[in-house]
Amino acid sequence: MPCTKDSELDKLRNEVLETTKEIFSLIAKRQSLCAEIGKLKQMKGLGVEDPSVERALRDSIAKEAMRLGIDKDFAQRLTTLLIEECTKVQPKPPERKVLTHRDIARMAEALEKQGIKVIRMDVGEPDFRAPGVVIERAYQEMRAGRSRYTEPKGKPELRQAIADYVRMRFGADIKPDQVIATIGGAFGVYLALASTISPGDEVVVIDPSWPIYKPCVRYVGGRPIVLETKLEDGWEPSLEELNEKISAATRAIILNYPCNPTGKALERKTFKGIAEIAQDRKLTLISDEVYADYNFTEKGHNTVLSYPDVSHVMISSFSKSWGMTGFRVGFVISDLERVNRMAAIQSMLITCIPEFIQYAAIEALKCLEDAKRNSDVMKERAEAVCKALEPLPVSFYKPDGAMYVFPRIDVEGIDGSEFAVKLLEKKNVSVAPGGAFGNYFNYFRISLGQPKESLLEGVRRIGEFLS
Repeated sequence: MPCTKDSELDKLRNEVLETTKEIFSLIAKRQSLCAEIGKLKQMKGLGVEDPSVERALRDSIAKEAMRLGIDKDFAQRLTTLLIEECTKVQPKPPERKVLTHRDIARMAEALEKQGIKVIRMDVGEPDFRAPGVVIERAYQEMRAGRSRYTEPKGKPELRQAIADYVRMRFGADIKPDQVIATIGGAFGVYLALASTISPGDEVVVIDPSWPIYKPCVRYVGGRPIVLETKLEDGWEPSLEELNEKISAATRAIILNYPCNPTGKALERKTFKGIAEIAQDRKLTLISDEVYADYNFTEKGHNTVLSYPDVSHVMISSFSKSWGMTGFRVGFVISDLERVNRMAAIQSMLITCIPEFIQYAAIEALKCLEDAKRNSDVMKERAEAVCKALEPLPVSFYKPDGAMYVFPRIDVEGIDGSEFAVKLLEKKNVSVAPGGAFGNYFNYFRISLGQPKESLLEGVRRIGEFLS
């Protein structure tokens, strides 16, 4: 009796099922082998990850995928997932407990609730108020009933105002459709990653880095690959090392300059070199430029928008420049296709930014003198704090911008987390532990979001504690 179409379909489905079972059987075998490799590494005192072995594996898989007619990007994403699972089954040294600035902030807030005055140098929030005209505009628009849904990208008037501002500020020819207004810069980072990478893709993160980047990469299914920079090198990333970190699975590089926490601003030559690498390797540059207005160098801010031929995403925010942290408004600029993907994601998750907040943002873009004054104040604070730190047993890079100083503790036996906790307990001064920003456990971050007098008193107490 001839097979029916349904029986043929069932037969094929059963073959797919059995093949899938075979795949999982091989994965189990691979995991067992990885566990054995891990034990041998542990006996030999070797680390879990070995970039040269991973690179050789990827090269071999790329050739095999080509031979078998398998999509190369799919093959590399699958390889990344297998590598990630392999590292999970290998024995690891005990992890150091990492305290973040949020942990210290909660401890500081608990002391403040007891009536204890704490000098807050932990959270990266400026003490500036939003310009009065911005507050008034938000109030007027609320009174006028402007609290309705808007299109997910943001109101056309706001996107036009942002495009005009960026053209004036950086000379970049940006169209309003390339702009999406976001719930702050942090959500902009998420949208940039979610619209750029697929599960299994790799993203290079340059450390020290803002603590949100690596978890956000993992959250969208990616794998962060860390490129560490050093104080001794002026926190300048090595282009040679960057090239070595890039694999066939790499899809993006995250930049944040001026940098949180180091205050480093990239030299134009280095920025151009990174852009050329991204273009050559067909990568996207995700450039977090929320501190663009806090740039203290004579040459001014380097922006990814200066490289229109490179796939890029530029992220910015109203929080720092105009003291609008609680307004939760920022923007992202990219190509039209990617911005449309971001708009679809934003529409599903949050619908849009409150309408009256968008009008307040339009008003802020007119307040150029306020942004300049805030930048000048941050520069003055940075200079004063650096001068006060000089006699202390710490080493640091004098910031080119942003609102932080990132000193290394040059006292044996003290790490940043222990230092931050004890400094808070004994001197009522809160700072951010360096381990939150990468493998920098003997560092701490000073936020310049307090009046100069408070910052100098905080540094004086740090000196007492370290003496």
